Amino acid sequence: MTDPTTFPRVEDSGDSGDQEQRERQHAVNVLLAEAGGAGRVAAGWVRELAARQVEERHRRVLERAADAVERAAGREIIPAGEGQLDEELAYDLAASAVTGSPYAQALPELAMGERIALVAVCALAAAMPHTVLGALERKLPTLAATMDAAVKAGRAARGAASGVRFRSVMS
Repeated sequence: MTDPTTFPRVEDSGDSGDQEQRERQHAVNVLLAEAGGAGRVAAGWVRELAARQVEERHRRVLERAADAVERAAGREIIPAGEGQLDEELAYDLAASAVTGSPYAQALPELAMGERIALVAVCALAAAMPHTVLGALERKLPTLAATMDAAVKAGRAARGAASGVRFRSVMS
């Protein structure tokens, strides 16, 4: 688990000795650590999906998505920040990660449940930085818990598919 004391401090309202401010800062740091942990687990799962791909282009798309999930659920959540993703990060988190590279002849080798979970993980990661604009304490734990559930569902989907994979009609 990430040490919550390593996160940037939320801007003080003037009195740095205020106990309430320190408690709020600690609570925010714990939330950031939990979100970062959920992002690392989700990114690890996406990397597992990437490692299974025979097509190198699909592997690269999924690896970039994994890196983007980890970054968006971690260091992109900046208290007192703007909550915006840069264009490249937003692109790597787009739902099109589920279709892999546009230059490949077929879709990535994924069960349908894995595809659904992958879209959910990318969307949740993209939403996490926006929580700093308001209600971080309410929204971020929900997004992190939902991300954890999506990863569990994606892992379960692979086993439930019993080797059945969905391919493009072009394959």
